[in-house]
Amino acid sequence: MAWDRDFFYDTYPRAEAAFGERLDESLDPRGPSVLLQVVRELDLQPDSRAVDVGCGEGGHAFRLATHFGFRVLGIDPVQRHLDLARGARREEVPDIAARVSFERGSATRIPVPDSSQDLVWCRDVMVHVDDPAEAYDEFARVLRPGGHVVGYQAVATDLLAPEEADWLFEVMGVVPGSADPRVLDAAIAGSGLEVVDTIDLAGEWGEWSQEQDGRAARALLHLARLLRAPDRYRAEFGDAAYDVMLGDCRWHVYRMMGKLAGRIDVLRAPGGR
Repeated sequence: MAWDRDFFYDTYPRAEAAFGERLDESLDPRGPSVLLQVVRELDLQPDSRAVDVGCGEGGHAFRLATHFGFRVLGIDPVQRHLDLARGARREEVPDIAARVSFERGSATRIPVPDSSQDLVWCRDVMVHVDDPAEAYDEFARVLRPGGHVVGYQAVATDLLAPEEADWLFEVMGVVPGSADPRVLDAAIAGSGLEVVDTIDLAGEWGEWSQEQDGRAARALLHLARLLRAPDRYRAEFGDAAYDVMLGDCRWHVYRMMGKLAGRIDVLRAPGGR
């Protein structure tokens, strides 16, 4: 729409306050707990076997064991993550600790037999995988007939400019194709896994975190400071840490701006009941 002086200075100011109040009303964004709700709706039995791909420090593995009574194997290629997860396991109540274990592995190398798992949980991992097709093939291999994948990641949208993506993805270790929803769709189709649902969260997690603890606004404030005084922070923490912090802040802001969008994939292995 072309700029209209009369609208901008006369008509719009009459509605501005009411518009702002309307925008202050929450749209009830879904937060990360929606992933657990997705698992709950699968109606898997206690003692079902699950693998948490890219388990990090083990938080999601413990939640799957606690909420659903699953037996969970957390895998990760980073030894520090495994050490922290195993340390956390020692602090868990015995019943939960007995249901969770951790091993080295990756999305393309899951250390379990064929057709042995009821659930593959994969959150915030696929963007770091060189070949999503290889990962989805591996998920299909380890799932029992009728088993499920519940995966979440952020994907790039058309609002993310190529130069923004180039810098951000390099700093954050994102494989460009693995953040492309078209690449993911093709990889899923090639794996033979059936699509149960694809949930477009857009920027809901960003809205949710802002409403809960103001994280998005804090990231924006940090981004402004990083850009205004880069030498201050580079001198104290080094260039590499500066770049990672800058990338992390931009990631949160871009998610709020719609340049990155959250996506949940619920997939099913053929067969079973």
